[in-house]
Amino acid sequence: MHVRHTTVLWSAIAIAIISCMLFDILSVNKPEIPKPIVCPPLDTAAALDRFRGLISYPSISNISREDHVNDQKVFRDMMAYLERSYPRVWKHLKVEQVGVNSLSLLITWPGSNSDLRPVLFVSHYDVVPVTPGSEHAWTYPPFSGELADGYVWGRGSLDIKFGVAALLEAASTLLESYDSGEAEEGKEKTEKEKDGADSPFRPERTIMFAFGHDEEVGGNHGAGAIGALLRSRGVNLELVVDEGGSVLLDGLSPFTRRPVAMVGLAEKGFATVEVTLRSPGGHSSMPPTDGSSIADQLWQLGTALKEHPTRTQLQSPVTDMLTHLAPYTLGWLRPLLKRAELRPVRWLVGQLFRRFGGREVAAMVTTTLALTRIRAGVADNVLPQEAVLLYNIRLLPGQEPIQAVEHLQRAVGFARVNAEVRLLDEGNSWPGSQVSSSNDRHFQLVRKAIQETWQFDGQPPAVVPFLLMGATDSKHYAALSHGGVMRFVPYAMNKTGGDLGLIHATNERVRNTSFSQGVCTYLRMMQLLAGSESALQSVSASASTSASGSGSQSLV
Repeated sequence: MHVRHTTVLWSAIAIAIISCMLFDILSVNKPEIPKPIVCPPLDTAAALDRFRGLISYPSISNISREDHVNDQKVFRDMMAYLERSYPRVWKHLKVEQVGVNSLSLLITWPGSNSDLRPVLFVSHYDVVPVTPGSEHAWTYPPFSGELADGYVWGRGSLDIKFGVAALLEAASTLLESYDSGEAEEGKEKTEKEKDGADSPFRPERTIMFAFGHDEEVGGNHGAGAIGALLRSRGVNLELVVDEGGSVLLDGLSPFTRRPVAMVGLAEKGFATVEVTLRSPGGHSSMPPTDGSSIADQLWQLGTALKEHPTRTQLQSPVTDMLTHLAPYTLGWLRPLLKRAELRPVRWLVGQLFRRFGGREVAAMVTTTLALTRIRAGVADNVLPQEAVLLYNIRLLPGQEPIQAVEHLQRAVGFARVNAEVRLLDEGNSWPGSQVSSSNDRHFQLVRKAIQETWQFDGQPPAVVPFLLMGATDSKHYAALSHGGVMRFVPYAMNKTGGDLGLIHATNERVRNTSFSQGVCTYLRMMQLLAGSESALQSVSASASTSASGSGSQSLV
């Protein structure tokens, strides 16, 4: 039966490939290549020092505490450090300490046109703890912020104090002209200033920054409180930019080896489902032979879940990822990826992903159920009468936590075991997110900012949508956003080199050269997303046309 199914699958592959190639063989237009921009001068050493100082605060979140932080004083000291380190932000912008016990920050840069919806940039400064006893395995102490071997080392360097520091650095750079303008107040303007070449950046659209203090434990007390505050003020957002993807230096295998910037247009939902198995128990010297033992029920339930997996669904934004990768892919994959949105191709590629793509790729097309904890037994010589299984569920976009409960209930029925299934901690569960568009101007402008500020041998990276497997604070703001959420943090990673495995792990570190580029990318995003509305319309229109050329343009 398995052989026959495999034969059908490969036959479908052959037919789909031939059909796609006959219909439109390799005729994929490459997107526009924008000119690189010249970033404003930045004292890189001083900027890195400020970032490293931020890492030195062990700002660990803790869901068991009332305010979700391990040590409130550490967070207050860290917030004071940010004020000292980025004085222009605190001087010129509105800074509010918000959330439970005022441990999060909301910063507002008013735009000149109050009729335009604000753009919200999101990050967080809480971090996960260092595993006790693992400190000796770190090359440099986990909260040292050490600059060595081409990296900045420390917990939070990747997730995601980089975003906090780079956003504040970018805003400070744009605000620098405000201070120089005050110093020159009353003096006659030069011809250059009259032409606007050195005129300060004045956003037409309001820019907001939200820095949460408990993202690592769900964000309810930080971002959740900020989202509620914005709703109470009647704030509707144009766009949310949060953490998510990054620039993959080694590309995205097997599609391309060209550097790829991954922008998350959706993220999976989250739920924990508890399954309680029950058995008569008894003496361990006489285990039952009728399948009623906890061990047998575990095996039966595992087999049922294996034989009746969650449904494979290749959908947006994964189909968007494939179509955006098509111009950079060679060979038989290119026509297949270009047609990824067609139903027969969608089914075929989904099967390929699930069967042959490995765990990361397979997770893009399924709701995953991972058994993460088991509690059972009271003594070595007593058969357990009860076992509690906890399944961590990551839901595809558009799916609700109750669907995971129903799937496990069906598996219990197939397994014919004595079990109770329930959703655990409903307040800490959420559905898969809505999918932001890869066709509107927001994605085009984010892509433009990335490609103007990141270049490799004179070529920009491919910018590709994707589905984020984890969760971000953006879930607390998404309902307020007219243009959805763009999930991207501008630093470089080498996937095959193991950089992705450093997040939340020993020796977490980020490339020091990424920081100045990240500052420039965020700065350019602010200009494009919140600058002159007429200029944005012009940029957005040109983003969909093909262009060529060389040279660079000044960013300010």
